[in-house]
Amino acid sequence: MPTESKITTENRTVEQNSSSGSVNNEYITTLPAILRAVQSLSCLVSFICIFAADVFCSYKARRGYWGFCAIAGLLSSLIFYLLHLFWVPVKNSQLPWRLIEFAEQALWAFFFVIGAPLVATGGCGSYKVYAGHVIGTILAFVALAAFIIGALLALLAWKGTGFSTRGS
Repeated sequence: MPTESKITTENRTVEQNSSSGSVNNEYITTLPAILRAVQSLSCLVSFICIFAADVFCSYKARRGYWGFCAIAGLLSSLIFYLLHLFWVPVKNSQLPWRLIEFAEQALWAFFFVIGAPLVATGGCGSYKVYAGHVIGTILAFVALAAFIIGALLALLAWKGTGFSTRGS
């Protein structure tokens, strides 16, 4: 027998129907959710392309740093996407979720500001162009842009002057 509950947070009431499996279907279509998907996919594909191209020759530390940034950024984005998808910020409103999200997005934007140029300049110095390296570099900058935009949106949501995700 499906039950319905109301959760009131920050002067908003969110109706949650337990027959839907407690999944926030409205979140999927919001800009923050789309940014999380872009962050996750660009990190994953960039990681695969950079490590498959293997053009770093003597610059293995650059590739290692990028591997850390890409995989940790991917996991971070997926975790926050799933938290919002299953209503965790709404159900646990005692934590400052918007501040936490801003800090997370800003931290990864900072790491990607360092990592993306390292990937772009990490070739062997030869004139060979590897498609995987080029695609991975482009996607590294796409991820950087997505993290910066996500940090700005999270900052506006935290300050209460801008973007708010429906249901979270």
